[in-house]
Amino acid sequence: MVDSRPTQDGTRRRRQCGECKRRFTTYERLGPTDLKVVKRGGRPAEPFDHAKLVTAIRRVCAGRAVGDETVVRIARAIEAELVDRGTPAVASWHIADRVLARLQAVDSVAYRRFAADYIDERGQVRTEPRSDSVDDAAQLDLFAGPDGRDGDGGSP
Repeated sequence: MVDSRPTQDGTRRRRQCGECKRRFTTYERLGPTDLKVVKRGGRPAEPFDHAKLVTAIRRVCAGRAVGDETVVRIARAIEAELVDRGTPAVASWHIADRVLARLQAVDSVAYRRFAADYIDERGQVRTEPRSDSVDDAAQLDLFAGPDGRDGDGGSP
C-alpha cells in the first residue's frame, strides 16, 4: 500500500502491484448492517438506514455552521457504536439519545431542534410516540353545567 486516505464514503487506498509495479486505487466502504430499529409505539422494526439518520441530522443542522462532513461523521460514529454493541436490534429512542449527545457538543440550536421531537417535559428521551392530537372525549367541556348539559340551559 502506497497511500491511504479517509473519504466521505470510506477509505481510499493507493496500492502497487508487487510484480509489475503498476499502481491502482481501491475503495473500502461499510457494507449494510443487519441492525434493526425498534420503533416507538409498537410499530414494526425496520432495518437501520444510515441515510435516514444523516437526513434527520441535516434537517436540524439546516442554516447552522455545521458542515456536511460533521453531519456524516456524527452519523457514522453512531452507527459504528450501535454495530459494536453486537445486538441485533436497537430502540429508536436509543439512537435519538446518541444523536442528542453528539449534537449537544457540536451546536446548541441543532440540539434543541432535535430535542423538541425526542425529549419530554421531564427532560427524558421519549420511548413512546408523542400524542399531538387531543382526544375530544378527554377534553374538558367548558360549557357544560354540573348536570352535563350546556350552561345556557340548552341540550348537550
